[in-house]
Amino acid sequence: MATKKEEKKPLNYDDFLEQIQEKLGKNVVENANVSIAYSDVVECTPESLKTALGIGGFAFGKFYLIDGETSGGKSTISYDIIGHVQKYSGKTKKALLIDREDSYTKEYGAALGINNDDLLISKPKTLEDMYTTVTLALESKAFGIIVIDSITSFAPQARFEGSDQMGIESRVNSDKCRLMMEALERSNTLLIGIQQIRQKIGGFGDPTTVSGGTALPFAAHVRIRITRSEIERENEQNVMKFTIIKNKLDKPFRVGTVVYKWGKGFDVTSEYVELALEFKLIDEHKKTYFPPETNGLEIKSKKAMVAYLKDNPEYTNRVIVPLVKDYLSKNKNARNEEFDETEAD
Repeated sequence: MATKKEEKKPLNYDDFLEQIQEKLGKNVVENANVSIAYSDVVECTPESLKTALGIGGFAFGKFYLIDGETSGGKSTISYDIIGHVQKYSGKTKKALLIDREDSYTKEYGAALGINNDDLLISKPKTLEDMYTTVTLALESKAFGIIVIDSITSFAPQARFEGSDQMGIESRVNSDKCRLMMEALERSNTLLIGIQQIRQKIGGFGDPTTVSGGTALPFAAHVRIRITRSEIERENEQNVMKFTIIKNKLDKPFRVGTVVYKWGKGFDVTSEYVELALEFKLIDEHKKTYFPPETNGLEIKSKKAMVAYLKDNPEYTNRVIVPLVKDYLSKNKNARNEEFDETEAD
């Protein structure tokens, strides 16, 4: 006589934890109260960017994707962060720069705070070689920061072999990016990728996009879009406008203004002037500026305004800096930038 098949006893909560940890490892599940979204955070020089990111800077163990137009300051931002990571206490000083565009100079890097003795530069040939280099570097846990400048400049191996098939770059990114992100989770290294924007052929909405498919934008924890760059030849500087179009660590869609001097790096004082004027914290009338709490002082140009703040650091730190920081912290600096929100994942 056939016996009835014994029903399997369902697992309770403790049994599930014991068996899943035995099969897949102790760290595969953990309570939400002890789960950490990010660990250490390293600051960057621009106050506006530091505030817009929401957590005070760039988090180790996360992937940041910076895209924008040519000469918008993407590399400069990355170099600045390399310098800060090398000075960060408790982390390795070693840094890796994937410089496919051959744009790095040791003089400019030093001006931005980089210690060239602890910077390793690599120039892989193909997109696949780039992923191999980055993944091995992450697995080695030897670097505090890795910067890819730029992902857009790499071509897949198939292109060098004469293939003209569409979508090869997207498939390589989709396949290799998963392995890179898995290595990143175990390394606690800060990873930054740079992409150039491209113009869409037809369509509606935002006319710009990035090449190589959506795997990288999807994988990135934070995306920074540099929307435009104003050139001020008189002051030998660029005024950058950026938007945090994706942020898994804090609120997205914050915007900001960053100023950097040609060949010298970021000018924080000029940044405070730009922000104070944008937020109307400094009165302006017909290109004449009236800084607050100066008994009606009139300054005839923006360049002279910057010089005044640099010559009067006590006033700057007592009046202007607190006003700008308070405005930034309240997230009132929202502009209506046009971009495709579907790209922000």
